Amino acid sequence: MKLFIWFLYIYVDDSFSPQRRGETLYYERYSKFLPSNLTWLLRLWDYLGIPHEERKQIFGDMLPIIGFEVNPHHMLISMLPDSKSQLIEVLREFAQHGTCHSLRDFQHVAGHLNWALNVYPLLRPELCSLYSKTAGKLHQRSLIWVNRDVKRELEWVVNHLNTSNWVYILKSQSW
Repeated sequence: MKLFIWFLYIYVDDSFSPQRRGETLYYERYSKFLPSNLTWLLRLWDYLGIPHEERKQIFGDMLPIIGFEVNPHHMLISMLPDSKSQLIEVLREFAQHGTCHSLRDFQHVAGHLNWALNVYPLLRPELCSLYSKTAGKLHQRSLIWVNRDVKRELEWVVNHLNTSNWVYILKSQSW
């Protein structure tokens, strides 16, 4: 089998490839047309006996990637609406002045916010109080009070998330 796939990039079990709109081939196993580079890759995997699933073969103008919505044509990235709503709900429930949460809960919220920094890097300064409250603490079940600073910073994050939509990956759209 001779095969040459233009512009194919593979990282561990993920692959991606640019493809002009309309350049498709029929893939027999899924009984549908797919981008030609993807079709050739799937045929290669079939030949080599490498398993793959139809639901994981995504392509199009909007791509869901690790909970983010990526528009490769306009170089934009945003959180998926469900992910964004879930984060806002978690932050609102957590940011109640005068309540306590375990160190584990503080770390969970900080981790969720760290993930959101991929799309909203301007949120970074608003993690200061959250991190300072957990500094030096080791016991996961120890309780920590939510003070005014933590409440204020998390409310700012919620407001920012509510008013922000997309982040440009590159400022220049033409090279």
